[in-house]
Amino acid sequence: MRLPPLPRLSRWPRLVVATAITVTAICVLALVGGLARLELRVARAGSPPPADTFVLPSPGAARMLAAGYTEAVADIVWTRLLVYYGSQTSQKRDPKFMSSYVEAITSLDPFFRAPYAWAGYAIPLATTGWINPDNVEAGIRFLRAGVARFPDDADLHGMLGYNLFYELPRWIDDDRRVLRAKVEGAEHLRAEAALGGGAPWMALAATRALEQVNLDDVAARHLEESAYATDDPELRRRILTRLAQLRSNTDVASIERAAGTLEKLWKDRQPYLTSGMFLLLNSPEAQAQMSEGLVPPPLRAQ
Repeated sequence: MRLPPLPRLSRWPRLVVATAITVTAICVLALVGGLARLELRVARAGSPPPADTFVLPSPGAARMLAAGYTEAVADIVWTRLLVYYGSQTSQKRDPKFMSSYVEAITSLDPFFRAPYAWAGYAIPLATTGWINPDNVEAGIRFLRAGVARFPDDADLHGMLGYNLFYELPRWIDDDRRVLRAKVEGAEHLRAEAALGGGAPWMALAATRALEQVNLDDVAARHLEESAYATDDPELRRRILTRLAQLRSNTDVASIERAAGTLEKLWKDRQPYLTSGMFLLLNSPEAQAQMSEGLVPPPLRAQ
C-alpha cells in the first residue's frame, strides 16, 4: 500500500520558511563570529588578553539574538566558560567573569542543570590563594536558583547545605547572618538525606546540623522518617538509638516494628520502588497499623 504524497507548500510559504531558517542561522553565526572578531581586535590593540575579557550581550539580548535556539547558544557559552576557567586558573589568574558567564547560560537555558552545580563549587574556589565571602555567596546564589529549578535534586540540596552551614560562616563575622545561614543550610542537608542523596550516614549528619541550630523537633521527625526510609538494619539501629536520646518519650520499639513491617511489604509488593517512595504511598493511619505488626487495609491482598 503506497502512502499518498505529502502536500507541498506553495511558493510563498516555502519562501517564508526558507527566509526564517536563513535569518536564524545568520543570527547564531553572527553571535559566535562577533565574539571571535572582538577578541581578535582586543588582542591586536594590546588590551588585556581575550582570556581575561568577557564579551557577551546582556541575557535578554542574548535570548533575542539566539532566535529560538537558546539551548544551542547556551551550550556554546558553556564551552567558552570551561575554556576561560581553565586558561585563567592555569595562569594563576582570578577568573572574575565566571558569574557573568553562568548568568548568561542560565538565562539562555534555565533548565540546564550542570552550570548551577558547577558554579556551586567552582566559583567559591576560583580565587588564587584564598576564598572570600563574595565568591561563596555567588556560588550559593546559583545553587539556590538550581534548587528552585530542580527541587528534587539531592546533590544540589547537599551542595547548597554544605556551603551555607559549613563554608559561609567561616568568612563572615555577623552572628545573625551566621545563624540564618546555618538554619537554611541544615534544612538543605536534611532535604538531601530525605531525597536519598549522599552517603547512608547522611541522615545522622543532617540530624547533628539541625541540633546545632536548636531544631531538635525537626531533627527528631527527620530521624523517624529516616528509620522508615532505610533498609540497612545497622543504620536503622543507629538512627533509632539517636532518636531515643533526642526524644526520650518516643516509642522506639513501635517505630522499629513498623519499619520492619514496611520493609517486608515493600519487598513483597513493590521492590522496584525505593523504600521511601513506598512509604509515601501510605497514610499515617497505615503507618500506625504497621507499628503494631498489622497489614493495613490499603496494602492487603485483594
